[in-house]
Amino acid sequence: MIPAIQRTRFIRAYAGIRPLFQSEGKGEDREISRSFTLIDHEKREGLKNLITITGGKLVTYRLMAEKTSDLVCQKMGINVPCSTHLKLLPGVRELPKLKDRLKKIGQSVSADGGEVLCDCELVQRKEVEGLLKEEKLKDLQDILRRTRLAKGTCQGGFCVYRLIGVLHDLKMMDKDSNKILKGFLEERWKGIRPILWEASIKEEELVESIYKGIFNLTPTLPSPLEP
Repeated sequence: MIPAIQRTRFIRAYAGIRPLFQSEGKGEDREISRSFTLIDHEKREGLKNLITITGGKLVTYRLMAEKTSDLVCQKMGINVPCSTHLKLLPGVRELPKLKDRLKKIGQSVSADGGEVLCDCELVQRKEVEGLLKEEKLKDLQDILRRTRLAKGTCQGGFCVYRLIGVLHDLKMMDKDSNKILKGFLEERWKGIRPILWEASIKEEELVESIYKGIFNLTPTLPSPLEP
């Protein structure tokens, strides 16, 4: 269907599972709807105050929440239209296009010598510092999600240790830095491992030599006394 994929280098892969709801009268699995289903158990079994939302997929989660909220409001006698399709989530910022980012990075680096933490995605240190100082992050992985740091070709091989340095400078490392570093790398490894092939294998060998050779970072092995 997409011949260009044969010549495309894969950087990362992910997968997930989702439930499929089989309603009455659907005998064959192929007839099960791939959409989501909102069940009002009061109408279905006579159970009041019980609603089930099931099926669907990640890209329909907002709509699923909207339909569920509308039904709950209807039962509570609240006539308020849903507005989640109009409002951005808290903390979400519109990411500039690559062309604009390249232009901005070129100007700022040449003007003030700003340090670039992620060469693949051109994420500057001041951008990460601003995020750490101004926004509340659920965990450190949110840094990657908000800035795209470690989301590029090397998947964190050349920028994660720089990020650890920034966290040290800002005195935000209240735990063992090696443990945090391993956490970042393990999270990247989950998506890299399934697509290791040709150039990706060579790059991963390089990243491994960097962290094991230069940083002496070794995998955490279970104790020989453990079963």
